[in-house]
Amino acid sequence: MNYPELVRLRKELHQHPELSGQEKRTADRISRQLRAFNPDHLMENLGGFGVAAIFNPVNGNFDKTILFRAELDALPLHEVADLPHNSKNNGVMHACGHDGHMAILIGLAKKISNKPFTGKRYILLFQPSEETGRGAGQLLDDDRFSNLDIDCGYALHNLPGFRENTVFVKYGTFACASAGFEIAFKGKASHAAYPEQGVNPALTVAEFIREISHELAHFFENDSAGKYTFTFIKMGEPAFGMSPGEAKVGITVRASTDGKLREAFKLAESAVMRSEKQFDGIISLSQKEPFSAVINHQDGVDKVKKATQESGLQMEELTDPLPWSEDFGEFGKKFPVTLFGIGAGVNSSPLHSETYDFNDRLIETGVKIFEKLMDIE
Repeated sequence: MNYPELVRLRKELHQHPELSGQEKRTADRISRQLRAFNPDHLMENLGGFGVAAIFNPVNGNFDKTILFRAELDALPLHEVADLPHNSKNNGVMHACGHDGHMAILIGLAKKISNKPFTGKRYILLFQPSEETGRGAGQLLDDDRFSNLDIDCGYALHNLPGFRENTVFVKYGTFACASAGFEIAFKGKASHAAYPEQGVNPALTVAEFIREISHELAHFFENDSAGKYTFTFIKMGEPAFGMSPGEAKVGITVRASTDGKLREAFKLAESAVMRSEKQFDGIISLSQKEPFSAVINHQDGVDKVKKATQESGLQMEELTDPLPWSEDFGEFGKKFPVTLFGIGAGVNSSPLHSETYDFNDRLIETGVKIFEKLMDIE
């Protein structure tokens, strides 16, 4: 496929986004395109709707297996941009650029199919359920995937707000670990005229928020990557006759390492136990949508830098991890991984926004870097 064809594919994928765990149409479209490049094996329904195209060397003998990954899923957002290729699925859109990442990997498949090679095997993985942090784990739990004996893996992500077509690399943590901390308060509902007959959690919630804010701020004061965000507070309904008995608070916590995130969770556990002693009810803490930190392998970063230089592209090294999280980090527990970024333009709409659209000028850059990595590896 040439560049205009990849752009058309990207826009087609953008028009038909699917949520995590529901990517059947997207996976079928990707499989159909991959078959045109005659991979030695095409694996489908991996860890859900995952697809992997395997390309063996011309003589069939290899001593290294290299993975390149893109993502299948989209987000539960209503697109507000007025584009010819707007989403046709109401309330669902590709707001993270996974449509573009898939187009790049399809472009790489075309390059591989036209390029005789020896000694190495290439796996092009289209991963399901990245946005929920579940897809990588589901793939690793699928014996068909986990038995592939992968030696190393590469992935890229577009970076709105960063200089267009500049490659961004970082040793160590590239993207933060994160998790949702959900705190549930269970008291007792009552008539609003008789609040003394119930257990209203409002004051306990307010005090807990004050305390956990102070403690997390102190915990992360020497960690530039550490962040916490209150994402929801729910108690009662918009009515005036009931004194509610239950409440929930959600906090997204981000840290530079998985270990640091675990420490933050223990801190929250202690705060919950202290609050419960002052509350005539039950308070529980659970963790939702955990993401491992993406810890880049040093050798992989060296090779991305070399690939960038040999491609004649601009490169910058990040000083701090990116604050968002990426499911790619889960693979790093099984084999060395390297994630890098490509700037999408300083004035581009941010990720996960209703006006976002992938910058198609990044497609050629992504294919070029991946192809160079094939040669360098």
